[in-house]
Amino acid sequence: MILNRTKYNLLSVLILLLSSQLMLAQLPLETKVDTTNIKIGEPIQYSIRAITSKESKVLFPESETLGPLEILDSHPVDTIQKDNLIELIKIYELTQFDEGSFTIPELPVIIDAKLFKTDSIRIHVQNVVVDTLKTPLYDIKSISKAGAAPSTSWYYLAFLVLALLIGIAIYFFIRKIQDKNLTEDDKYSTPFEKAVTKLKQLEEKQNWTRGDAKPYYSEMTDIARAFIEDTFGISARELTTFETISVLKNTLRDKEVRIDPKIIKEFKRILDTADLVKFAKSQPADSEIVADTSKTQAIINEINTAYPISAATQTERIRLREERKRKRKRMRLGIPAAVSGALILCIGIVYIINITSEQNLSLFTFNSSKRLLQQEWITSTYGSGVGLTVSTPEVLIRKNDPTVGDSGIDGIDNIQQFKAGELGDPVFVTLSTIQTGKDFKYTEEEIIDHSLKLIIKNFEVDGIELTHEKFENASGLTGLQAKGSFILKAEKEKNQKIAFACVLSHESKSILNQVWIFHTTEDQYADEITEKVFDSMQYKQEQ
Repeated sequence: MILNRTKYNLLSVLILLLSSQLMLAQLPLETKVDTTNIKIGEPIQYSIRAITSKESKVLFPESETLGPLEILDSHPVDTIQKDNLIELIKIYELTQFDEGSFTIPELPVIIDAKLFKTDSIRIHVQNVVVDTLKTPLYDIKSISKAGAAPSTSWYYLAFLVLALLIGIAIYFFIRKIQDKNLTEDDKYSTPFEKAVTKLKQLEEKQNWTRGDAKPYYSEMTDIARAFIEDTFGISARELTTFETISVLKNTLRDKEVRIDPKIIKEFKRILDTADLVKFAKSQPADSEIVADTSKTQAIINEINTAYPISAATQTERIRLREERKRKRKRMRLGIPAAVSGALILCIGIVYIINITSEQNLSLFTFNSSKRLLQQEWITSTYGSGVGLTVSTPEVLIRKNDPTVGDSGIDGIDNIQQFKAGELGDPVFVTLSTIQTGKDFKYTEEEIIDHSLKLIIKNFEVDGIELTHEKFENASGLTGLQAKGSFILKAEKEKNQKIAFACVLSHESKSILNQVWIFHTTEDQYADEITEKVFDSMQYKQEQ
């Protein structure tokens, strides 16, 4: 009995080994493509499947082309274990950019140093035909005459005002600096005007009332000495009282200027009094100080009457002063005007570019929706099965709402959601792929209405308006379109009126696709975005 059982076990092992060897001996290389008819540039999947033992080494073709077809992508080998064997699957993405029929030739696959060949497959490549009935040809667009959107014009007005304010600020800054740096020649027309003005300002101070006449006499005599120095060209402020009187007498004699000797004598007395106040700490009475101030004014008047500055000297002084004044004025007005003008010119150029150009100039665009419209769009295929191909300003990210499964609609087997943005953003795009089952019995209108309720269920909205109409775009995609609006309530009474549009289409009997676009009603570019998205919708056509 034991011997028979042993024979039976050995026989089973032998049969198993023989069956494995038989399978390996037959070893068919299965080759297939997902389609044999494509359009120019359209990708196809080409796969090679081999079944081998676990210890076998398999080498698949590696090159940039497979015969006349180009390799777009070469996927890693996928391994599936089946009992004591493994199934190896190698997938290539191929395409062809010429029209005609092309053959993927027999390709070598090396298994354990043995050469095997795949089957050849014929691929037909068709040219892309444009249906001019559904996609008419348009003339080249001329430069747009429309102005910038009201919602964005205030940006430019704000920058214009800012440019003017910058110019005004620069004007006052320069004037302050210039006034601070003015010389006495710029402030006063003649030495006599300067002396009279300063003497009057000194008298108004009355700083002798503090019990110290020294500062007052020092400033008063300095004004008189400066007047003599400016009038006769002598350094009176650097001389002593005796030297000042001596030089003044000699100058008057040389210039033949006749002045009453009592004036010179009185001037000497005032200078002597000032010396006593400054060096001997003498303190004249208030009446004496007032009298000396009046006498100093009289001395200056007498000298100016007896010897006015010559016409030639005065004319040159005025000319230089007026020239400096004009230069200051040109700088004070020119620099702010140049800065403001340059800023306004730049703003104007940006404004014109923004409203006329159809190129991607989002850097100059303040309206976020216009930036979305002008930037490079992303074309992707979403959903299961064939999938819906659509172009959007931004890629749609898978964001499944966990509460959608409790939508209240019977017969839905699966829902996939893809979104870009959120409700309340300038533009919010959401795409849903709905896979239905046998119990699904709802109309397209009911699906759209229910989907809208699901989208806005977490928001407080009011005044919902909704209409339905048939839809067909240039690619031939048909379905039901819905349009409407509602009030999106927000904090602090900043309510927004939101417009929306939706297209519901059938990918197959059991698969529905919805594309929703929400935007503010004031945004004029959002309608263009909506139209562009809906026009791009299409299903990949199997040939």
